[in-house]
Amino acid sequence: MDLKTEIISGVLQALADVPQEVQEKVEAVLHIQLQEYEVQKKTTEITVHDGSSLGMVRKFIATKRLEGKSEKTLRKYQPELEKLVAFLDKKLYEVETYDLRLYLALYKEHRGVSNRTLDNIRKTISSFFSWMNDEGHIGRNPARALKQIKYTKEVKKPFTSVEREKLKNACGFLRDLALSEFLYASGLRVSEAVSLNRDNIDFATREAYVVGKGNKERKFYLSEVCTEYLRQYLQSRTDSNPALFVGIKKPYSRIGKEGIEAALRRLGKKAGVDNVYPHRFRRTLATDLVKKNVPIQDVAAILGHADLRTTQVYVCLDQDTIKYHYNKAVA
Repeated sequence: MDLKTEIISGVLQALADVPQEVQEKVEAVLHIQLQEYEVQKKTTEITVHDGSSLGMVRKFIATKRLEGKSEKTLRKYQPELEKLVAFLDKKLYEVETYDLRLYLALYKEHRGVSNRTLDNIRKTISSFFSWMNDEGHIGRNPARALKQIKYTKEVKKPFTSVEREKLKNACGFLRDLALSEFLYASGLRVSEAVSLNRDNIDFATREAYVVGKGNKERKFYLSEVCTEYLRQYLQSRTDSNPALFVGIKKPYSRIGKEGIEAALRRLGKKAGVDNVYPHRFRRTLATDLVKKNVPIQDVAAILGHADLRTTQVYVCLDQDTIKYHYNKAVA
């Protein structure tokens, strides 16, 4: 039975208690009206309509968003992959490793990017083609043979204790004093810090929860010093904004990532400390914790790292510290 006949039969069954002549009239009208239409059953299954290269990029981005990748990361992925498929100008199942190597070589030649940037692009390409292969859209992964592009890893140094003291002394506002100490004591990413509200902080236990990368919630902790600075700052405020940190001028709006970065640059200039930015406080906390023999697994949990290798990159130990640990271990 086709769908049109099925529909008409269903309507007639619903009209079983109606006189026969009325049923016949309804049946005749339905046959006339439905003949102009194509009828199909509604389905709740997700249908893939766009199998083009750009369509595959969009599906990859949608998949990674569903898996919890940050919007910041996805905003980097999409334009890079769109540039790639425009360059390739061929079906993705036809792409060879040579095509990808040529793309990366020309990218470096024409744009003059560093090897670090180029390797990040390689990682994006590898992630895309690995997904394509895993999903069965291509039979083999041409990016599998792409080797890591070597680059000189810059050692990003944490603040010294003297530099942190200089920054504290240079604070002209309670907000900046509380903010700089909060970034260090909590070890939060700047995006996490700006999302917090006053009532998120439990001053009795000196702890709170934050939703970090991948929409994962984790607990973080604050020092006694940080808690005191934070309490003084919040008590000094006259606004009703629920945000934990706000601007120092009306309308006292929630301060964003760019606002925090600008405030710290001004603070660094005033204190005579170079390279003052939010992430450096996070790196400093990681280094200080490891120096004080906190297990690397605990440091990773505090920073919200799923991979210990990420935490190890954060930690910067000087040779005196390494020598001290060595002597202590072998003595």
